[in-house]
Amino acid sequence: MKQMLNDTKVKITLRVIGLVLLVLAFLLLVPSAKAAFPEKPIKIVVYTGPGGLIDISARKFAGVAAKYVDVNFVVENKPGAGGIVALKKVIQAPADGYNLYACTKSNIAKFVQVGGEGYVDALHWTAMLMADPECVITNRKLPIHKWKDIVSDAIATPGEQTWVGPAAGGLDHVTALKIWDKYGMDAKWIPFKSGGKALAALLGEQGVAYVGNPRDALGNPDLFIAAVSAPKRLDAFPDVPTFSELGMPNLENEFMWRGFALKKGTPPEVIEWYDELFKKVSADQEWLDFWAKGGIDVAYVAEPEFSKLVSEDAKVFEYYLKKSDILPGDAVGFMAKLASGTSFNILAVILICLWLSGSYMVHKSQYSAILGRVLVIGFFLIVSILFLLQSMNFPSSSAVGPAAVPRLWIFMLIPLNLLLLFKTFRNNEAIAETGPRVDIVLSFVGFLVIYLFAMQIFGYFLSTFAFIIAGLYYLGYRKWRNTFIIAGVWILFSYLIFYKTLYVPLPLGMLFENLF
Repeated sequence: MKQMLNDTKVKITLRVIGLVLLVLAFLLLVPSAKAAFPEKPIKIVVYTGPGGLIDISARKFAGVAAKYVDVNFVVENKPGAGGIVALKKVIQAPADGYNLYACTKSNIAKFVQVGGEGYVDALHWTAMLMADPECVITNRKLPIHKWKDIVSDAIATPGEQTWVGPAAGGLDHVTALKIWDKYGMDAKWIPFKSGGKALAALLGEQGVAYVGNPRDALGNPDLFIAAVSAPKRLDAFPDVPTFSELGMPNLENEFMWRGFALKKGTPPEVIEWYDELFKKVSADQEWLDFWAKGGIDVAYVAEPEFSKLVSEDAKVFEYYLKKSDILPGDAVGFMAKLASGTSFNILAVILICLWLSGSYMVHKSQYSAILGRVLVIGFFLIVSILFLLQSMNFPSSSAVGPAAVPRLWIFMLIPLNLLLLFKTFRNNEAIAETGPRVDIVLSFVGFLVIYLFAMQIFGYFLSTFAFIIAGLYYLGYRKWRNTFIIAGVWILFSYLIFYKTLYVPLPLGMLFENLF
């Protein structure tokens, strides 16, 4: 009887467990009702610091949007590398619609410059909200400040006239190239870090013309808008002639667009929610009035028209950047071809195999000390050659570009290694007495492997700082104060020259990209 009761309890317990499992399976298999988007604040990721026009656009959008949706918009500034830092923040986040990329036409130029056409495809180009016409601004105090005088002077003095603007290869620069093409002008472009600094240079008579937007001339009576790229005169600037009026109708539609993009793969219902919001904001009178005073056309363009516009912009930028030698042209030299794609990978494999073969020969040779030294020097030569070939595809221009500094270091390393190789064979007897030192090579390779892995997690700056300190310690250098100064100076140099001046997108690492 007792056994039967126990069996009954076991059966009841099993049935209860089975019922619970069935309920759990039902809850897991049957999709739950999706909560309405959004459930939390939305980040608007801006690629400039506070105060820039795209930052102002994002904050104004957040304020106007608050009239129509009950959600908090948080503007997050992620400056660096011409918009790539902000872009990575968006595309590394989930495609759930909670990270909105505030973008401009200038971002496309930067994507093309760094060979990042894939960046364009990584985004869903959700909405273009405004078109800000490009214009030529001059210094009213200069004798040459009207458009016809500028054209006459440029043709009379080919290659002598100087134009200023922000960055080389950006939208304003490409607009200047288009203008020069149409009018048969030959002028020089002097890039500055920002539009404000370029305008200051124009006022300081360091240039004849500045390419930007009409809003840039507001508030300064010395600035004169010589011509604007628009189908008709702007209501906010009725005295400014269009290029069509000046005899060049092919320049009537050059403008800086500003808009928003989401990560590709964002759910359709989320995109639909944004479309409705963008339509309401674009029709809002406060929004219209705010931009009208700057001569900006509020023009809402949704996907797929916006995506088509972006693709066309990328092709135009590529054409003019190649034409101005900022990007290598279609007829690149043998070295650049060798450095690209599969050819470079094959060459790298061949050189590494030769180096590994040399490593094996060292162990089998009675001259292991000399060959070990040759092996170390050969390793540095291989690395220098590979980096030199890779730099052939870096953006370049008449000004200092991202390829200049790496090549400078490479051109110093190659002669230095050849000199060491010469001294090795010249003093082979003295070197032979020291014995084999293949461990130096193997340790150095180990350091490099650890460094490359650490860079992916902790980023270039922290990993390089630690790598320099560890390397100097391994080489027997024990003056810690000097060690930290050397490492710190190199990091500062990399930040100011590579990251801030040349806009080389140094990796921040998964840890810091996720945090910031």
